[in-house]
Amino acid sequence: MSSTVLSGREIRGGEAPAPVHVINPLWDPQGGSDWRAVEMYAALSHETPTRLWSRFDPAPIFRERYPVETIRPWRGRWPVGGTFIFVGAYFRVGHWFKAAFPQRTILVYNTYQPDRLAKALARLEAWHRTPVEVVYTSPLLRRLSSRPGPVIESPIDLDRFIPCREPRQAQPFTVGRLSRDIPTKHHHDDAQVYRALAVSGIAVRVMGGTCVRDRVDTSSRASFVPAGSQRPVDFLHSLDCFYYRTSDHWLEAFGRVVFEAMACGLPVVCGRRGGYADYIAHGVNGFLFDTSEQAIALIRQLRTDPGLRARIGRAARQTVEELYGGSAWRRKLAFFLARDRRREPSFGTAFDPTPSRML
Repeated sequence: MSSTVLSGREIRGGEAPAPVHVINPLWDPQGGSDWRAVEMYAALSHETPTRLWSRFDPAPIFRERYPVETIRPWRGRWPVGGTFIFVGAYFRVGHWFKAAFPQRTILVYNTYQPDRLAKALARLEAWHRTPVEVVYTSPLLRRLSSRPGPVIESPIDLDRFIPCREPRQAQPFTVGRLSRDIPTKHHHDDAQVYRALAVSGIAVRVMGGTCVRDRVDTSSRASFVPAGSQRPVDFLHSLDCFYYRTSDHWLEAFGRVVFEAMACGLPVVCGRRGGYADYIAHGVNGFLFDTSEQAIALIRQLRTDPGLRARIGRAARQTVEELYGGSAWRRKLAFFLARDRRREPSFGTAFDPTPSRML
């Protein structure tokens, strides 16, 4: 693949296909943006020459599993020509981009940080006359912005995140979640929820929750382990129900982990405030709540009703299959492959979270 694309010191020529460059820091092995970048690289590389770049030192898991190339301007090493896809607006793009000669520049906006989005767009557009195309990770982010652009969700590997083949033991009923291990990824009332569930005899497992561990009696049925201590799919297979909400100070733009849990056939119980909410039909393929009391009641109901758990879990899996399968998803990926896309593509009607076969 490297013979068909060019580095910063090479001169373009011939009829080699224009490359696609996927760019992200790749510094956080638990980061949704980082995993979106590598999944996009994997999907697009099947269709066209694609390279994966980082300006920083990638986390070992990315460096070892993927052909990450590091941007080193002082060595004449940076992407040149073709389509540039910057996954995230939260990192600074250096002056090397002045000499990148992009045919297209795409910015994937996937965290709610409007100030950083404005700065990133101003910087990228100041160096090239080609306008920057914005791709939103969820309908929520698009509604919160005045700039046009398509909604293209973060890819999920449906061959890796699958329902558990071995039925779980009936006891104890286990609810859990995973995320980065930082306070903003957890609601300030989550400790109250975990305590109430544990008192009810429900086991609680949180991967990436050591930052809230001190507020919960861990001698009960609640356990907290560091982020990344287990493969996400293995952790999800240890649960009967997935619970998720974030701090009031952090708006979850998409919630990749929610869709991974749904892909594993888990019923999800999520706070209503988040980008994932547009994809969840309450009581059909998951549950949305506004208060801690509602969340506790829903989880207790799922514990006592195995039929409800199974029905919601099947519908959840079907939802992600319909989202990421078929011609609609292929049209979304094709957006990144066009050499010159002046207008926003038509992706048809908005995604309907209600699984068609459940109607």
